[in-house]
Amino acid sequence: MYALVDGKNFYASCHRIFRRDLEGKPIIVLSNRDGNVVARSDEAKALGIKMGQVFFETKELREQNEITVFSSNYEFYGDISAKLMSLLTQFAPDVEVYSIDEAFLQLEEYTGIYPSYQDLGRDIRIKIKQWLHIPVGVGIAPTKTLAKVANKLAKKSPDLVCVLNTPEAITEALEDFPVEDLWGVGRQSAAKLRNVGIKTAAQLRDVNDDWIRQVMTVNGLRLVHELRGRPCKLLEVNPPPRKSICTEPGFGHVIPDLSQINDALTVHLSRICEKLRRQESLCGAVTVWLRTNPHRKTPINGQPAKQYSNSVTVRLPHPTSSTLEIIKYAESGLKAIFKFGYHYARVGVMLTDLVPADYRQAGVFTQGPDERLIRLSRAMDKVNKRYGHDTLRMASQLYNPEWPMKPQWLTPRYTTQWEDILEVS
Repeated sequence: MYALVDGKNFYASCHRIFRRDLEGKPIIVLSNRDGNVVARSDEAKALGIKMGQVFFETKELREQNEITVFSSNYEFYGDISAKLMSLLTQFAPDVEVYSIDEAFLQLEEYTGIYPSYQDLGRDIRIKIKQWLHIPVGVGIAPTKTLAKVANKLAKKSPDLVCVLNTPEAITEALEDFPVEDLWGVGRQSAAKLRNVGIKTAAQLRDVNDDWIRQVMTVNGLRLVHELRGRPCKLLEVNPPPRKSICTEPGFGHVIPDLSQINDALTVHLSRICEKLRRQESLCGAVTVWLRTNPHRKTPINGQPAKQYSNSVTVRLPHPTSSTLEIIKYAESGLKAIFKFGYHYARVGVMLTDLVPADYRQAGVFTQGPDERLIRLSRAMDKVNKRYGHDTLRMASQLYNPEWPMKPQWLTPRYTTQWEDILEVS
């Protein structure tokens, strides 16, 4: 049996941990540049605020209903998520972290500790709420796909727990479950299925194997077998390394200057190079892209807003994880695609062709990565982990850059920064 534990309105719930006065009050959390709504409490949903809604459109609702607004605080959310995943190991030894607020648990060894799976799910929910003050929903079923279904149904249950452990309970749940809401069914696949009259998960479960393999390939066949109660997606306690690592942050305002864009590129490339070394990989190619805001219509300095976007991939002479080496090639790519006369909104960078850290293959004209630079980058990681980001940084990173976003409603990082820890009088 598998359990899927999902933090309810996770970002909004994180803020309530240290703001108990917000219990029962509407909360919205904004995107990186305070532009859109990315999370809502139940009270905010009831007022009609939609996911992804542009923030300025909520002004009237906010004034009428005293909605509390927060900017995204990802360092804070990440730390609370780590605490949540750690607590879940109290209930099962094998835990797969699926996302920042979701995790799968393998339950076979724990069937005898609780009278029923319903009691187990209820105990998980109560103790996580008590220990971390985060409300969670729990779905329990024989496969991960059915656990996803159970978790969705748990959100409508009074105790936020749903167990599908009998053929009758599974059939009843799937008969009214829309096929497009299934885990792994995309928009195009859902349209194909609906065109042939398959509208519910129960109808998909009962289709012919050969037909589903032709329409949705082998992944669709695995999904159907999971709906029949046969596990095909095993627990990934140690997930494989990523095949690519990327980031595309927006600026606080549009930027026409190459030096500031280069600074932003250096800062964010340094961050993803840390992730590269953390998963013990080397990078063989780096892609850089640059673009203006395609939705911007207002003139800039009396000039109409011109649009431009471009990208370039630079292949490294040898795979490396050295920030210094990768930045050199990324900066050359940025200079190749940069054009004067445009006001840029985003710069993106992606590391691809990733190989294990012990991979070494000398080329005809190169001997391989400079091991000294790789060791230097790892030493910088240790210093920055202990003393904070950018304690040691590249020379191309400006000390007081003007490009970063400036969130207006950013909360303290209560659990990760000494200066932000709450003081009790």
